[in-house]
Formats: sequence, C-alpha cells, structure tokens
Amino acid sequence: MKKLKIAGLILITIGLSGCFNVKSTDKFTYQKISTEQYKLMLSNSTDYYLVDVRTKAEYRKSHMNGAVNFSFLAFHFKKDVKNLERNKTVFLYCQTCHRSPLAARKMKKMGFTKVVDLKGGYQKWKL
Repeated sequence: MKKLKIAGLILITIGLSGCFNVKSTDKFTYQKISTEQYKLMLSNSTDYYLVDVRTKAEYRKSHMNGAVNFSFLAFHFKKDVKNLERNKTVFLYCQTCHRSPLAARKMKKMGFTKVVDLKGGYQKWKL
C-alpha cells in the first residue's frame, strides 16, 4: 500500500512538472525530437538501446519493437540501467513525455553520454 501511495505522489509531481528539457553539457547530450525524427534516427542507428520507461502494465499492453522496459516509477530503475554501456545512444520514451525527461536526468547523473527522447511520448508514436 505504501508503494502505491508513493507512486501516486510521484505521478502527481510528474504531472505538475510538465514536459521539460534536460540540459546538455560537454559530456552529455539530450535531444527531444519529433516522431518523424525519432523514427529516422532509430532506422539510421545500429548501436543503441531503446528503453520504454513506462510501467510494466503499459509496456505489456503495447510497446515499440525491440524496446526493453525499465519503468522509471519502479524503485529499481537505477539498478535496471546500471549495466547499460554509458557511451551508447539511449532512445527513451514514456507515454506522454513526462517520465522520460526525469529518466534522462537520472541517467545523466549516472554517466550516460547521449539520450534521445520522443517528444510527445508513445501516444504520438501510435498516431
């Protein structure tokens, strides 16, 4: 029950924060790009991770081909991404572009170097 309350508070916080940007630095690049750009970048990339940061239930319902599910709302998100190579491009997406920037911020702190985020989230991908 406590986990549900905490997850609810996180969702409220995310909802209030809106879709925001993550700042790029000389050691980290973050791009939030349109569905068309995202598809093009994915098709032109060969060495990357495609990470769905939605919940397991959302992922089971529908997801992008080849995506792994590391839910940002899970308490083990950091542990899930820990073993990923830091220098590979990470394509992230969530449902509406609220959780993925938060995941990108966490990954930036963990030493990842390039994150590409789907503007508008999976809901835009499915249109």
